[in-house]
Amino acid sequence: MELWVSGFNAWGQLDFQSKASIGSPDIRTFKCVLQSQHIEILRTSLSATLVRTSSEIEEAGNLDDLLQLCVTRKDGLSSVAIAGNEKLAEVSGNSIKEYPSLTSFMNNDGQHLGDFEYFEQLAANQTTFTALSNSGKVWTWGDGRYESCLGREISEECPAQLPCIIEDLLDLPTGPIRKISSGGYVTAALTSGNDLYVWGGRAGQPTLLDQLSGTPEPVDLDGQDVLDIAVGADHILALTMERRLYVVGANKNGQLGLDVNELSKWREVTLPLEGRQIVSIHVGYKNSFLLVKNITQ
Repeated sequence: MELWVSGFNAWGQLDFQSKASIGSPDIRTFKCVLQSQHIEILRTSLSATLVRTSSEIEEAGNLDDLLQLCVTRKDGLSSVAIAGNEKLAEVSGNSIKEYPSLTSFMNNDGQHLGDFEYFEQLAANQTTFTALSNSGKVWTWGDGRYESCLGREISEECPAQLPCIIEDLLDLPTGPIRKISSGGYVTAALTSGNDLYVWGGRAGQPTLLDQLSGTPEPVDLDGQDVLDIAVGADHILALTMERRLYVVGANKNGQLGLDVNELSKWREVTLPLEGRQIVSIHVGYKNSFLLVKNITQ
């Protein structure tokens, strides 16, 4: 397995071959920085990246308090998500708790938001939390001033600050949702039939995609089925079933891996991967990660 990276690297969060160095140059095109029989991206942050390899947990960059906690517990804490407003959410079985800060989470001083369904995934962007249950239902809650990020209407029955189901993602033509990803002011969801839906946006800010709105809208990638999706602070990666990589959004730090300033339309990124293929895609703060495996063995 190989880890390929591109983008923001000011804290050396993409440098796994050397010690963290503040002021490291950004990586403008995708390159391989780590090889191991097994690689799993545990968590990324503004200043660091944490991965698990076949032999150990490896870190790059300057670890913040949450990543330090991950190292201590030897776990990526996938049941925990932290939003850009520093609020933190945790799912446990069918239960959701919210904390005003990481400190309150460490002290187990949070608010129980309710018991719903068994949750399998949790994601956060600047203002909103999104949770995916094992039945494929998507629940959102967060700051009501950014209603588009919720993907649903705010009402007395479904207030912004409490988890409620996005009705528009029920009974979709290609099945229930199987994957969620969120960043900046955008959230994306993949169906079991590999269709992609997005929603979000912020008033006064350019939209990443033309069809972006406050309700989930389907995304067409030249009619291709989508295997994986990753939403960053200001860019999005999509991986098709044919293992073709598409990108859109800002590229100030090289997070798209292309020689462009930004992209308002999806564009394919081709890489020299003879005998290898991308198996999953991930994003950090204005950077991108690809897990690549050898398919000739």
